[in-house]
Amino acid sequence: MANRPGLGRGDSPALMPASVLARLVQARIVRVLFVAAMVGLLLVALADQGPALWHQAGQLSAPVMVLAFAANLSALMCSLMVWRSLLADLGSRLSLSDAFRVMFIGQLAKYVPGSVWPVLGQMELAADRGVPRTRTAVSVLLSSAVMICTGGLVAAVTLPFVAAGSAGRYLWVLFTAPVSMILLSPPVLNRMLKLLLQLLRRPTLYQAATLRGLAVSTWWALLSWSLNGLMTYLLIGRLAGHGGQVLLAATASYALSWVAGFLFIIAPAGAGVREAVMVAVLSVQTTTAAALTVALVLHTAQVRGPRTAHRRRRLPSPREVAGSALQQRDPLLVDGLVVPG
Repeated sequence: MANRPGLGRGDSPALMPASVLARLVQARIVRVLFVAAMVGLLLVALADQGPALWHQAGQLSAPVMVLAFAANLSALMCSLMVWRSLLADLGSRLSLSDAFRVMFIGQLAKYVPGSVWPVLGQMELAADRGVPRTRTAVSVLLSSAVMICTGGLVAAVTLPFVAAGSAGRYLWVLFTAPVSMILLSPPVLNRMLKLLLQLLRRPTLYQAATLRGLAVSTWWALLSWSLNGLMTYLLIGRLAGHGGQVLLAATASYALSWVAGFLFIIAPAGAGVREAVMVAVLSVQTTTAAALTVALVLHTAQVRGPRTAHRRRRLPSPREVAGSALQQRDPLLVDGLVVPG
């Protein structure tokens, strides 16, 4: 029987829709159109809320901004410890200074078009310190899974209590908490990761993540969410007043917006999606203008944070990173890699 059009001899028809979808969401035109739409909506919001935004921004004092930025940098250090503890659990322990350089310099690559560059950047920088490239990539996948599950858990236990009467409306969200805890268990998480690597036709994990390693990384992740919630609370509390429900709304808005932005892979670095979700949650406790002001300030802090953490080191260019991966023939990410001109 003749092959169906567009189907390779070794391809499975069941995998084709997923492959087509993956290529669609990674297409540059789709991302460009999405960014253009987000910029257009932002301009509309700025035109509509412009005077109110300037008024709200003027109420954010310098001490509050400094404290919020310090909380942001502390949260970044906790996210560093999430990845470092998982990498150590997989068999490669880096010193704190080496892990600091590998993660924060590698993460600067997220501002390069294409979602693969941060992972490749960390792989190459860690390889210079004796860490196998595949192990680094697996540790990045695991740390992302831990952050997603713990972020969903934090949002699940805070969102139902952000305002009076919201418990009944969002009570169903609490049922996602046990799901997050199950996904973080070593048997489930290791099997999911192994299945993902098999679907990608990549080598399976050298060493499975242990309960202790996942427990330590989960602790650091929860501390990171707490600090990010504090950062948001410092800002929104200045504009909307302080209180327990404001703190819960700040924590829920940050966690939920981060998870939504991460999972909405069409948006580069979650841009637009995170701000929209954050404004929607914070608006329960304050005005749209105040919520949008906080979202824009946090977006700026998230852009500046990694650059401030390690601004003096030069990030390898995409051509250098990809060229090194191709030269070493790393089996995890080298297949299908296109070096930009």
